[in-house]
Amino acid sequence: MDAPLTVTQFNERVSSLVSTTDYIRNIEITGEITELKRHSSGHVYFSLKDADSVVRCTLFRYCASRVTFELENGMKVTAFGSASYYAKGGSFGFNVESMAPAGKGEQQIALEKLTAQLLSEGLFDEERKREIPRYPTFIGVVTSPTGAVIRDIIDTTARRYPVDILLSPAAVQGTDAPASIVHAIKLLENYDIDVMIVGRGGGSAEDLSAFNDETVVRAIAECKVPVISAVGHATDKSLCDRVADKYAETPTAAAMIATPDKKEENKLINSMWARMDLSLRAVTKGMKDRFDNLDRRLSPKNARDAVDHQKTKAEGLSVRLDNVIDRMMTNAHNTFRMYDLKLDPKRMMEKVNNQQRRLDDASTDLDRAIGDTIAAKTRDVRELSMRLESLNPNNVLSRGYSFIRDSSGNVITSVNDLFPGTDVTIAMRDGTALAKIKELKKNE
Repeated sequence: MDAPLTVTQFNERVSSLVSTTDYIRNIEITGEITELKRHSSGHVYFSLKDADSVVRCTLFRYCASRVTFELENGMKVTAFGSASYYAKGGSFGFNVESMAPAGKGEQQIALEKLTAQLLSEGLFDEERKREIPRYPTFIGVVTSPTGAVIRDIIDTTARRYPVDILLSPAAVQGTDAPASIVHAIKLLENYDIDVMIVGRGGGSAEDLSAFNDETVVRAIAECKVPVISAVGHATDKSLCDRVADKYAETPTAAAMIATPDKKEENKLINSMWARMDLSLRAVTKGMKDRFDNLDRRLSPKNARDAVDHQKTKAEGLSVRLDNVIDRMMTNAHNTFRMYDLKLDPKRMMEKVNNQQRRLDDASTDLDRAIGDTIAAKTRDVRELSMRLESLNPNNVLSRGYSFIRDSSGNVITSVNDLFPGTDVTIAMRDGTALAKIKELKKNE
């Protein structure tokens, strides 16, 4: 048996094998971008994954400059390149030389579909979100017990506004994370907490995927107390950030949202005390001024002066009242005298006689006018009767004239109304005669 290889020798053999095997060189692989990182050197590091596997990829600066589209987590791409093995670190990867988009990845499509569904249900609506209590006494936290999140929250609240904090530990990364977070939320709801913080520190989109899980999102939406989501350092908001009552970019920011600043509160209290002091001073001064005024008004000398003043006013009013009564009595006396003169019997009889004479004269004039009118109307009637009698057709017939009617009874006044053979009736003074037109002659 050959002598054992050192680790370095082994890694070098693997590296040589990988770099010379055509089967894994100059090939294309398709997968979904995750854990995308851009280095200040211009190199791009990311992973390509499918449903079952993940491979680390490197896109060096000179190749990255030729990529014409923006790389994003969740994007599905086709990468051309060769397998690589880093001997010193003992890590396998894929060196990408060029890339082309291949559509959205399955996880991205699923996330967009879930987002649309939750949006249609109104879980992201601002109207359903609750206010965070201004002065909490008990805060629940759902996060990893070993991470920096809980330490940051404890330190921040201790500095700003000391409160009781209850940690409900949960896995915040990996396949078991969604169920663990939901369990931790439900567990905290059994305690009398005022507000809940759910979150973790920074990480890649893959690391934060648990906070896009539907069960976690619905658990936050159904939580009995207001929830602050603090899924930190993500490029885009997670679904938990969108459904929570309040979003914080970091756990420290969440602790600041959950608690007031005792320094600012002390400033506010001092300001309120100052305003109250000024108000009390103003009220006290106002009351003192009123009491001083009343004291001056109620002193014996002031009271005697006030009585004398009122007595003088009363005497003046009495004199004015006597004058008014005298004027009223005088006016009433004059009015009664005027009516007495108007109602004297002798004067009234003279007025009655005068009115009787005027009435008799008017009656005589009326009789005369009526007689004249009747005589004039009689003459008019007689004249109209004579004119009407002269126009009576029977009187005309008595003088030897006659007139002709057609079969309809219409009077014939022109030969143009007749035709040979027309039956007519001739009316005379003492009767009528039937005739038939034999011949017509018109005047020249």
